[in-house]
Amino acid sequence: MTKSVPQVVLRQKTFVMLAFFWLLWYYCVDEKSRQHMNKSEKNILEPLGFDSKTEQAYRALIRLADAPAYRVAKESGIKRTTIYHVLENLVSQGLASAYTARGIRRYVAESPHKIKSLFEQKTILAERIIPLLLEETHKQGALFKLGFLEGKEALRGLSEEALEAKEKNILSIGSSRGLVAFLGGKYGYGKRRRERGIRTRALRLKGDEESTHSALTQIRFLPKTTELPGHILIFDNTVGVILFEGNGYGFVVRSKAFTRVMRSLFETLWQTAR
Repeated sequence: MTKSVPQVVLRQKTFVMLAFFWLLWYYCVDEKSRQHMNKSEKNILEPLGFDSKTEQAYRALIRLADAPAYRVAKESGIKRTTIYHVLENLVSQGLASAYTARGIRRYVAESPHKIKSLFEQKTILAERIIPLLLEETHKQGALFKLGFLEGKEALRGLSEEALEAKEKNILSIGSSRGLVAFLGGKYGYGKRRRERGIRTRALRLKGDEESTHSALTQIRFLPKTTELPGHILIFDNTVGVILFEGNGYGFVVRSKAFTRVMRSLFETLWQTAR
């Protein structure tokens, strides 16, 4: 028995509707999964100093590879009135490039490896700027400057500053082994000091090692009964004191007069040490 034409048409329409709803369901599930993935990986560039809009635009452009601004806005969820500024900022940072085709400005994502290059360039720039800022620090002004340090990172920063000593000479008092252990293990300070040709004279405590680099390092030991739960660094017109307590704290004095006093104290101890 043959089926009537209306029944065939009805079944075809039913099949089309079912197919439509299946595709709609599939798309929605896939979209939710993608949104969930994006949320779970959101702001991975924030620790590098990128704001959320810059990251969203860049990651959207990576997915699109090459697209006009309105497509990037749709993919990233950023308003079209804002996306142009964000994309141009990416271009200025070298993370995207732009060209015009048929009167429409299009954007192309650069390789994520460019992020590393960007920070390498900033490191080079920082190395040029730091000496200028240090000159500002030592310009005429207060004859005595006192700064407080808190935390092991700040204390490491003091030892790093000593490596920039203009006089290429550092005096230190205290246990080098205790300093290294307190700051979290060896981090190449001695090696980098020698590579920069900086001389040091150190008054150390019982338990420290003898130096094997006599050309740039002179060591004498304080009496066995000496107790010094910290470390003192003297260089240029700066005296830094590191105290081995809690998470670590200390202070820095920048003064010609105070540094002369500490150098004189060091020389007195040097004569009595062995």
